[in-house]
Amino acid sequence: MVAINRLFATALAAALMAGSASAATILVDFEATPGADGRLGTADDLPMFSDNRWIRDELTPAGITFTQGTLFHGSFFNGNPDNHFLSSANPIGTFSIPVYGISIQSYSMWDATLYAYDVSGKVIASDRILNPGQTFQYQTLSLSSKEAIAGFAVLPDNPNYILNLDNMALTTTPVPEPSSWALLGAGLMLLGWRARRKQRN
Repeated sequence: MVAINRLFATALAAALMAGSASAATILVDFEATPGADGRLGTADDLPMFSDNRWIRDELTPAGITFTQGTLFHGSFFNGNPDNHFLSSANPIGTFSIPVYGISIQSYSMWDATLYAYDVSGKVIASDRILNPGQTFQYQTLSLSSKEAIAGFAVLPDNPNYILNLDNMALTTTPVPEPSSWALLGAGLMLLGWRARRKQRN
C-alpha cells in the first residue's frame, strides 16, 4: 500500500508540473502601450497614438520592438473606425523577453510567411498562408518553437506587396514536451484508478 501511495504521489506531482506548464500569453492588439509598470495588458496601459505612423519603440517596455512596420488607424481591418493595425510590406520585430510561440491575424490579398529567428538570425520556425484568389481574406499565421524566439518577420511573397496585420499573441512559456503530457495523462489515470478503488472499498 505504501508503494502504491508513493506511486500515486509521484504521478500527481508530475501531473501538477505538466499542468503548470500551460502557456502564458501576451496579447498585442496595437490599441495600447505599456504604462509605468512596463507590462502590456495591465490597468495602467496607455492608448496607442491615433495618427498613422511608423511603429518603433511603443511596445519596447513590454519586450517587443518593431524595426519595421507602419501602424494605421481606421476601419479597414475589421470595420471599427477606432481600430489600429499594422500595414507594411515586411513587419519585422525583436523580443527581449522569452517567446516560444507567435500568432497574428492577416487581412490581406497575398501569400505570406511568418518567420521566427533565434539570436543568431537563423530561422527556427515558420508558417505560411496561401491566398490563390488574391482577394482580401482573414487568415491567421501561427508557429511555435522549443527554442526561444529572438525575432520575427511577416513577409509577403513579393516584397512590394502590403500586408495588413493585427491581434498578435505571444506565448511566453515553453511549449510542454510530449513527455510532460504523457506524465499528466498517467497521473490523471492513477487519480481515476484510486478514486474507483475507494468507491469499491
